Order: sequence, then C-alpha cells, then structure tokens
Amino acid sequence: MKRISKLLTMAILSGLFLNSCSSDDDAIDNIEEPQAQGAFTNGFFVLNEGGSGAGSVTFIDNEFQNVEQGIYQQVNGGDDLGQFMQSIFFNEELAYIISNGSNLITVVDRYTFELVGKVDSGLQVPRYGVVENGKAYVTNLAAFDSSTDDYVAVIDLETLEVEESIALNAPAEHIIEENGLIYVQNAVFGSGNGISVIDAASYEIVNTIKTKENLNSFQIKNGMLYALSSATLEKIDLVSGEVSEIAIVSDAGSAANLDLEDGMIYYTIGNSVFVMEENAETAPEETLLSYSSDSQWGVMYGFEVKNGRIYIADGGDFASNSFIEVYTANGELLENIEVGVGPNGFYFNE
Repeated sequence: MKRISKLLTMAILSGLFLNSCSSDDDAIDNIEEPQAQGAFTNGFFVLNEGGSGAGSVTFIDNEFQNVEQGIYQQVNGGDDLGQFMQSIFFNEELAYIISNGSNLITVVDRYTFELVGKVDSGLQVPRYGVVENGKAYVTNLAAFDSSTDDYVAVIDLETLEVEESIALNAPAEHIIEENGLIYVQNAVFGSGNGISVIDAASYEIVNTIKTKENLNSFQIKNGMLYALSSATLEKIDLVSGEVSEIAIVSDAGSAANLDLEDGMIYYTIGNSVFVMEENAETAPEETLLSYSSDSQWGVMYGFEVKNGRIYIADGGDFASNSFIEVYTANGELLENIEVGVGPNGFYFNE
C-alpha cells in the first residue's frame, strides 16, 4: 500500500509540474497521499480467543465511536476463524490470524477483512508469527506433553505453504524479527529460560540467549533485549552480551506483559500496571493504575501500550462476552468497551 501511494503521488506531482510551472506551489502543498481504503482503518482490532466455539475479531475506531463485533464472520458469509484465536501478524495489506485450536492461519485483507487464503497444513498448535524476506515465521508448540518437539514453521507467502520446519529442541512462544534475525522465546506458560536466535537467511540457530527462569515476555529496542521473568527484568546488550538486572518483588503475584513505549517500560502484576524509565535501575513501588476484574483465569489477559494509550483486556469467564479498557498514559480511564469471548490481544490498523 505504501508503494502504491508513493507512485501515485509522484504521478500527480509530475502532471501538475508539466501543466503549470508558475503557480502550482500551493496546489502541490495541498496534495494528500491516498489513504488505505476499507471499513477497518484508523482503529484497532481486538482478538477474542473464544471458548468452546470459534473465536472472533472486534474492530474499534480510534475515537471509540464505532465498535463492530465479529467482523470476519460478517464480511465472509458466516465462515469462522477456528478455535482458540491466538494472535495476528501483518504484512503490508494483509493480516494473518492464527487459531491454535484449529491449526489454522486465516489470511485477510487488513482493511476490508475479506478472505484471501488459508494455511491449513504443516502447523501444530501455532502461536505467534513475524514476516521477513517474503516468508512468515510461525512458532508451533506441537505436543503439549513435550517441550522438545516445538518448531518454527517457515511459510511461503505466495503459495501459503509451509516449506520448512526449524526444530528448536525447546519451547516456542513469542517471536520477534530484528535485523534479519528471528528471536524465539523458549518459554511458555511461565516455564522456560531462554531465547533462540535464528538466521532468517539460512534457517540456522546461531545463538541461544539464557535468561532467568519463568521468562514470560521480551522486547528488543535500540540494540537491547529486555526479558521479563516472574521476578526479574533483564537488560541484555545484543552486541556485548552485558546483562543488568532489576528485581521485581510483589505480594500481588508475578510480573508479566512487558511492553516498551516512548522511553518507558511497562509491565503488569495481577490487575495493576507499573511503569518506569528505560534507564531505571530499580522497579517502581507504586502502581500506575489498577482495574477491577472477577475473572478467575483472565486478569490482564491482553495488554498493550500504543500512541500514549494503555490497553487492557479481561478474559472474563471464556463463555460470554467480556470487556477491554483504554487508559491515558497517566492512568486515567478513557473507555470500557464490551467485546467478544476471551479477548487476548490488540492489533493496530493505521
């Protein structure tokens, strides 16, 4: 979409220059690039995991004026997304929706949500995905009773076929692409202590970064890898390998849901959000905000910080519709919005 917009803009500017070279400066200044077309722009998706039935996707515009439930089913004649929606990843105009209960990735136009295709073979409990060099890299848990059969499926985005499986001999969960390398979290469901580094060109594991036990989330920014375990935040220099640690101790539970935004580090404990500066040396004692939840298993089931807003999803009872809440960066509640069953993630479509 960006490529098309740039070419179209250049054509418009060239035409204006040829037609009039003396008085078109103001006209050129007023030209706006064409915007993405479709019903689902300038907003965000909430992925609803679902319970015994299929999951769904809710769209909410940035001003909270338009909330549309079950958009995939609406657009595609009742076709469903499968069981246990896990995550979404994007590549240009397309969105890839992973349902691990159905071993399925559904590919849609991210602006209209019209079905483009499906990846329905070569997957075993898929979890998260990224794109690099025309390939999708998707983590797979495989058998739940083994942590040594997990793998990364490499998918050709033209054919939507799995063309390679990269064995990890370790759990496979969150995944990040950075400078041609694929970083895979070797920890799932609160157990594990490492990150595999895969060369995207050769599919070879070139490094394994050890972390504290109970790793649950990680981020990479400005050459630093931030790894959050239940009681420790580690900052790992990806060039030197130097590690610094911040202890996180709380009677309320374990730290989770690491996110970095605008020079700040965010994480959650129980039903509360904490924040500190990236160069902090100690964890904060005071909470930024707390929210109310009656969920047995779904407190802070989804969490994201984006563009000065904090997004929280509550899993509810995984049988009926639940809710999300949106806060300012200062912790002030902006909106409480009903969504689908078991909301677990936010994905922004701008």
